[in-house]
Amino acid sequence: MKFVSILKDGGRFDDLVKESPALVKFFHPDCGHCKDMAPHWDSLKDKLKDHHHKNINVIEVHADTIPEIKSDCAKNIPGYPTIMEVKPNGKGGKEHKGERHADALHKFFLDTFVKEIKGGGRKRTLKRIAKRRRNKPNKASRIRRRTKKRSTKRRKRTKKR
Repeated sequence: MKFVSILKDGGRFDDLVKESPALVKFFHPDCGHCKDMAPHWDSLKDKLKDHHHKNINVIEVHADTIPEIKSDCAKNIPGYPTIMEVKPNGKGGKEHKGERHADALHKFFLDTFVKEIKGGGRKRTLKRIAKRRRNKPNKASRIRRRTKKRSTKRRKRTKKR
């Protein structure tokens, strides 16, 4: 896991997010909310050092470098600070809308990145449910089969007469 602070070179951001996902904070140093959040962001870095996910970057980007960034995620930054998931190839992911303290940011990181790494989560559950549904016919298909059987019996009866 890399912790990177980009203050001047926006092209460096594009290189970092080209092949690996990232947790990104877009900030402006004169913003009061950014100043309030700075110690929480630093403590988040300390919490994330325990996680051994080498392919995830934690990046903070200065607002003046945003025009230099070519990735899609930096096109529509609504305000500062903006904390968001950036998927590989620079595509924007989930945006953190909750509180800006270290515990909430850590929970956002775990919810966003750790489930993807483990391969669990909603997709796997939905696959299991779909598999069960394929094995068990639903009510409509049972009714269709039942009526089909009845109609074939009727045809057989009429042929015999």
